[in-house]
Amino acid sequence: MIDEVYGLLIEKTKSTPGAKVENNKFCLSVHFRCVEEKKWSELAAQGRSVLKHYPKLRFSQRRKVLEMRRTIKWDKGKALEYLLESLGMSSFCLFLVISLVM
Repeated sequence: MIDEVYGLLIEKTKSTPGAKVENNKFCLSVHFRCVEEKKWSELAAQGRSVLKHYPKLRFSQRRKVLEMRRTIKWDKGKALEYLLESLGMSSFCLFLVISLVM
């Protein structure tokens, strides 16, 4: 799905000079640092229009970047927990946290 939306965003934004679409594997970014300020809202509308057909992706706007991510509850903390569990180290971290608290 990410690759499909990436292609659509490339197509939609190609008429906006300075816009750069980036596939970050787990999310998509449309950078508009080099886009004329008067074109910013048009670019955001283009991004939103693509996502109308992809309800599993959410749209957010940051400082001169538009992001499209899956609507799952995932953050750096959850990623770290997942990695530690995958490596069999989750009990070690629990021990470390308890040791720091006491």
